[in-house]
Amino acid sequence: MMTRTSSTQILIIAAAFIGGAILGRGFLAPKSEPLSIPPETADSLPSVSMSPMVETVQDKSTSAQQLWSSKSSVALKKSLDAILADRDPQHRMSNLEAFINGLQPTEYADALKRIRKIPGNNDRELASRLLIARWVQSDPDGALQFAASNRGFEYVADDVFQRAATTDLQSALERAKALPDPNLRYMALRGVLSFMAGTDPVGALQLAPTLGDFRGNEPLSSVIYRQWASNDPASAALQASQDNTEGGWRSPVNQVVRTWASQDPTAAANWSLSLPAGDAQSRSLSQVVRQWARDDASAAANWVSAMSPGGTHDTALGALASSMAAADPQNAVNLAQSISDVTARNEALQRISRDVMWRDPANGNAMLQAAGVPPNLIPPPSSRRGPPGT
Repeated sequence: MMTRTSSTQILIIAAAFIGGAILGRGFLAPKSEPLSIPPETADSLPSVSMSPMVETVQDKSTSAQQLWSSKSSVALKKSLDAILADRDPQHRMSNLEAFINGLQPTEYADALKRIRKIPGNNDRELASRLLIARWVQSDPDGALQFAASNRGFEYVADDVFQRAATTDLQSALERAKALPDPNLRYMALRGVLSFMAGTDPVGALQLAPTLGDFRGNEPLSSVIYRQWASNDPASAALQASQDNTEGGWRSPVNQVVRTWASQDPTAAANWSLSLPAGDAQSRSLSQVVRQWARDDASAAANWVSAMSPGGTHDTALGALASSMAAADPQNAVNLAQSISDVTARNEALQRISRDVMWRDPANGNAMLQAAGVPPNLIPPPSSRRGPPGT
């Protein structure tokens, strides 16, 4: 298992590369030379003309894909397999950096597709971010062409347009709005608003509702609140507490406190306690404790144990227990059973049970009953494809 120190070092490396991609020299061509898009969609963009320069980029991209031989693909696979087989996280990431830095622009697409198959979530995410940052920095037109032509990779447009906005915000916004494909347009707008959230978050929040309704996607306001919280969590939290546009786990407060908790969990937890008692406070505190426990379970447990008995303590205990369900169901159940309020206790045990039954439908029931969960609180095996909500 990766240690906390190693994880931190890896994240620092990744952040440095991603930051370099964002802060580097802007790439936007003059307004008469727009970002590259697939030829089949060009006719539907009246505000964006396809220049000879962009057509040349597309021709080169197509030719490069034709020249990419199966032999090269096999070599790429072997190189990545060898790097990822290294069990030393620091050494693995160092080699991965060198591998990505050594790629030619014509190799980025195949490398990203190969990286997407990496089984480990942390390795896959970090490798993807490093490669996309490199791609957007060296060949933004090619990156956008790839995002528009490969379903499931539209998210690359987020990075492309976030970088574009650093050079010309208004131009990037207009070009993002002109993209005909709704999924690509949504990701492009995310990128623009992410940049804007760092300089004018209130303006970004006012702009977001005017950009359209992207059903099935996360609200653009959530992206803004998280970015704002990473820069100024207290101000973001104050604004979020007055914003009722979204409820539940998507509420602005939850977006802010989850980000805040990853930076300063004590401050985020104390702010949550300052909210009026009720559902909003419970959701906020639960969000903070779960995020805190993912990052530092021991510190989160110590903070919760120091709380005075009462409703907020029960809420925090329930969140802490839920965060432990996947790794240690027995201790999660033990912790939940220490909740004083019967209703809160049963709700916590049900959340743990849903998580365990989703992860291990064959053995979950027996495991939970052995841990002391009453049978009436254990649900049948879940048929859902994703983890249960908490």
